[in-house]
Amino acid sequence: MKLSIITGALVALLTGIAIAVQSTMTSRVGGIIGDIRTGILTNTMGGIVAGSLMLVWFLREGPLVWKIPPIVIGVTALSGILGVFIITGISFSLQRAGVAAGLASVILGQLALSFIIDALGIGGVEPIPISATRILGIVVAGFGVYLLLPRG
Repeated sequence: MKLSIITGALVALLTGIAIAVQSTMTSRVGGIIGDIRTGILTNTMGGIVAGSLMLVWFLREGPLVWKIPPIVIGVTALSGILGVFIITGISFSLQRAGVAAGLASVILGQLALSFIIDALGIGGVEPIPISATRILGIVVAGFGVYLLLPRG
């Protein structure tokens, strides 16, 4: 197996751990101040940190580093809007389904859409054909989510 694949998988694993930590904190804060305020506040704080880093980078490297095509600004703005929805949705869902079932459901949603994106080849890589084993993987993941849902 290629080193780049292994490295990518390890970074993805660490990212998953970070998501679990952030999601748990978001769920707890959402229980205190509400889900929508949590989504807005979390993204505002992230924006302040990101804006500060951008300013430092701008001051060190100069304005040419930030010459960005307008389409990228639009796509990034949409991504930021989705970020508010994601944080709000995680705050809402984890309070009701629990951290494991909530995050498993999030991952199932990611898997299902990513499956389609891979099959169409719109994710920036060669299309990955739909196969029985890939479909079975999604079904097994769905069953795993079902098993993780709290009873009662």
